[in-house]
Amino acid sequence: MDQRVAAASQVLLPTRSLESGRAPGYATATLLPELLDHARATMSQPAMWLILTAVTGRFPAADTVRRVRRSLRLDPPEEVERLVLSIATETASRSRIDLPMRIVTCPVIDVDTSGRSDYQSGIHRVVRETVSRWVQQHTVELAIWDDTHKVMRSAAPREVGRVTRFGGEFIAGVDDAPYEQELIVPWDTVVVLPDVPLGSPAEVLTGIAQCSGNLLTAIGYDLIPITSAETRPLHESTAAGEWLVPLKSAHRIAGISSSATAEFKGFARMLSAQGLPGPEVEEIRLPATMPPSWFTRAARVAHATPRIVVSGTREPHKNHDAVLYAAERLWEEGLDFEIRLVGGNGWTDRHLGDTITRLKAAGRSLVDLGRVSEEDLWNELADADAVVFLSLHEGYGLPVVEALAVGTPVLTTSYGSQGEIARDGGCLTADPRDEESIVTALRRLVTEPELRQSLALEAGERPRVSWDEYATALWDFLVADLEVTT
Repeated sequence: MDQRVAAASQVLLPTRSLESGRAPGYATATLLPELLDHARATMSQPAMWLILTAVTGRFPAADTVRRVRRSLRLDPPEEVERLVLSIATETASRSRIDLPMRIVTCPVIDVDTSGRSDYQSGIHRVVRETVSRWVQQHTVELAIWDDTHKVMRSAAPREVGRVTRFGGEFIAGVDDAPYEQELIVPWDTVVVLPDVPLGSPAEVLTGIAQCSGNLLTAIGYDLIPITSAETRPLHESTAAGEWLVPLKSAHRIAGISSSATAEFKGFARMLSAQGLPGPEVEEIRLPATMPPSWFTRAARVAHATPRIVVSGTREPHKNHDAVLYAAERLWEEGLDFEIRLVGGNGWTDRHLGDTITRLKAAGRSLVDLGRVSEEDLWNELADADAVVFLSLHEGYGLPVVEALAVGTPVLTTSYGSQGEIARDGGCLTADPRDEESIVTALRRLVTEPELRQSLALEAGERPRVSWDEYATALWDFLVADLEVTT
């Protein structure tokens, strides 16, 4: 606590010096009353937020900051000190009172999920492709949420590697190099949320947005757990609702597609009913993905029968049931083609597993690859005659652009973000809720090689926006164009 309180005083009381080498507790006993006097004189919420962070070893909730502000107005100094120390005692089991803190004035980037996980989903890819470029071009601090989900800590070397070198130089099995773990406390800067955290830091993120003087910005991927809640588990809808709480006080949100942007703009407009201005929402569309630099594409092989890759995690909104139904219809018609399922299980596959077992037992040309490595994924996409991705609801649809990037035509959804992607060429579309529409489109894809060839040519002519361009546009909107006033 001495170290943290002294660090806060260097910001709030820059002319105050403290004699070194004194007994433990001296710094806190000496500086805390002075810090609270400063907060009382200025009634600065950011000052109160920083003092509470220093004393408690966690980011305070907005209600806690308001509680101390009221006490500063009404109570004598010794009562305020008792209140602040009692808050530290009350929250000790959910804080990191054992760690020092470092106050950071450069942009702080939350990379919690991508830093902790060796998994590569669409969101992980966006974070890794974007943040790896920011690290090269700007001074930033990569931060991970502590296991308490109440404060950010410094990222370990392995966590940094997962974000900045994933799939290239980074080897997942390498041990962490020694490093000093410390709390990361943003000050007079921007806190950027390109990731979606694994835990529940919404309460303290709201405190950051409302009380710390820092600006909160985020990437808006989708609101599927809210607007298509019937396709997601109940706990995800609850978590998404909680996640929207700090976004009510965010400064800016960058939507990844026109569809995602419309959802978040609708959310922002609804906040006027609460007297809140809501965040500024703008579309910064994800790029037409290119294969990673380490991927070497082999020559496309001619298959005896059309090879159709069905990509995506096995979850209800990805709509695999409808695709396999259409495939079974065409197999019963006597058409000869192979379906290759690429993607692991999500929260539930309902009856999909039984369907796969039944089709394979019947001798259908169905290959179940499950979750595959990054290299195998790109090889499957590049070697396919076509890719099918007919999701009911997507924030963007990376499997579509990944297939198009290697010149493979795609059957995808006619509306929403997937429809947006399809308009630039290389795609056949269908209504994913209309089984006959899927059957008709899949039949054309299987039986018309000239259509596949034409779509492949269109895929090669699509306009290209690189990850470099996307990372720059995102940085400009979420960070560079903002002026922070603490």
